Amino acid sequence: MRFSKKTEYALRAVLILADHPPNQTLQIQELSSISGVSVKFLEQILLALKKEGILRSKRGVGGGYQLDLPARSITLGQVIRVMDGDLCNLSSTTTSHDTPAYAGSSGLQTRFSEIDTQINQVLNDTSLEEILSMDRPKDVLAFDI
Repeated sequence: MRFSKKTEYALRAVLILADHPPNQTLQIQELSSISGVSVKFLEQILLALKKEGILRSKRGVGGGYQLDLPARSITLGQVIRVMDGDLCNLSSTTTSHDTPAYAGSSGLQTRFSEIDTQINQVLNDTSLEEILSMDRPKDVLAFDI
């Protein structure tokens, strides 16, 4: 399973925004500098995420982009679907109408369908907050208010 560069960059952007205080915006130039993604490409990505309600923008002094929902409410699956459409769909590779049935074709279809379900479940259940917490040392106590 591969994601497009657009999806990879979208995930970078939302994770960077999720790591900032909720009331703080980041200008696109700052986000570009931190993420290593060009401003022009980032504009397209941020507009798509904004259109889907994942981000919001603020104009004027102190303006920029920020998450529109708490990081715990945004999943990897949501971001991936905005950029690439459907999530993992291995089972579609074994269900071509042109391909005749062959030994193991039904079993392969069943297994790929199970894999699709498991991968998609993980992507839909994993929040940005959870991803960020994986970077934090385990022995540090943190208290969110």
